[in-house]
Amino acid sequence: MTSAPETADPGRAARVLPGRSGRLACRGGAAVTAGLAGLLVTLASWAQAPAAERLHIDVREAIVRVPAEVKDAFGKPSMGELLVTTFKPAGPGPFPLVVISHGRSSEKRASYTRQRFETAARFFVRKGFAVAVPLRLGYGELADAGDPESSVSCQSPRFEPAVAAAATQILAVARHLQAQPDIDPARVVLLGQSVGGISTVAATAMGLPGQVAAINFAGGHGGDPEKRPGDPCGGEHLRRLYREYGELTVKQAPQLPSLWIYTENDKYFGPRVSQRWVAAFAESGAALEARLLPAFGEDGHQLFGAGNDVWQPLVDEFLTRLGFGTPGRVALPEPNPALDVRDEQAVPAPSASAREAYRKFLAAPAPRAFAFNAEGRVGYAYGDAAPARALAFCQRYSAASCQLYAVNDTVVWSFKP
Repeated sequence: MTSAPETADPGRAARVLPGRSGRLACRGGAAVTAGLAGLLVTLASWAQAPAAERLHIDVREAIVRVPAEVKDAFGKPSMGELLVTTFKPAGPGPFPLVVISHGRSSEKRASYTRQRFETAARFFVRKGFAVAVPLRLGYGELADAGDPESSVSCQSPRFEPAVAAAATQILAVARHLQAQPDIDPARVVLLGQSVGGISTVAATAMGLPGQVAAINFAGGHGGDPEKRPGDPCGGEHLRRLYREYGELTVKQAPQLPSLWIYTENDKYFGPRVSQRWVAAFAESGAALEARLLPAFGEDGHQLFGAGNDVWQPLVDEFLTRLGFGTPGRVALPEPNPALDVRDEQAVPAPSASAREAYRKFLAAPAPRAFAFNAEGRVGYAYGDAAPARALAFCQRYSAASCQLYAVNDTVVWSFKP
């Protein structure tokens, strides 16, 4: 039985021009595909290091280990050190914290890599959050710990222990980071996608001091888009479980707000079942804001990873009402009518490789964006969250911030002496 997979993050796709210092591998299995590709041009040499472990200095990316122990549906213990990727804004903090929890693919879980959700993580860093993205027991290098999140069978699924195992690990990560001096333990947001989404709801129901909100993207378990498109195993079982989570949440934190986001064309959890889950949770009296969004791409289940332009405004609005008013989206500068976007000579990056990158930007479909910085680094991206990803590709290994030069068919950079 296949449950909802980890969503590929289009912000992960990048490459370095031939002849430069090397090649940046895609992380988390994300492929460099048309519409999601990006480009990073490095105009200064850097020491060779394994691509999978090259950390982004502009968002202070780091890796920490958090011990955890859980039990599966048969009571068998699983234990190990969770692999947690963190991102932080500049400065000493203390920062509010968001924990982002991944989904599940039963068949591919052993091949999971370090989880990052880079585009989403950068959104939260811009809002002033520290971000933690754990790889849980049973996935990737932690696959040898067993599979505590398995629901065993479609006919008689055991969702409670599977979700409890994931929720326990989410809480372990949150509590570990709450104890750090640069984290504000009284301002924690839990967020998850798919199995990570329902596990976020369960973790909230368990009670986490300092949690101020929960965000559930396409949460559920037991989905199979091939054998049971839109109709997961045990849908009624999960409806009752969501009701129980709501009742427990009311007891733990009656006013704690939740935002749930599903789509009309989710191939794992279609609206017929997802909206019954929404209703069950709301009927418990728990505070809930639910959004059923129009169809997204070929499978709305991929919204969190591939639809940042769709969900980020909704999350920004939700968190602003809770006091997190710093915008997470990249603000676009005013157009500069004095410059022609087709004029390659006007681009303030003098190298031949930078000009080549700009020509590729011009050939890319909209939405597209091109960025540069004072060190001569440039980056472009097209597709979802193009301006944010272009900036990320430009500055991830640089101490100098990047700025947008062009967006779509318009130059947005103005020279200031």
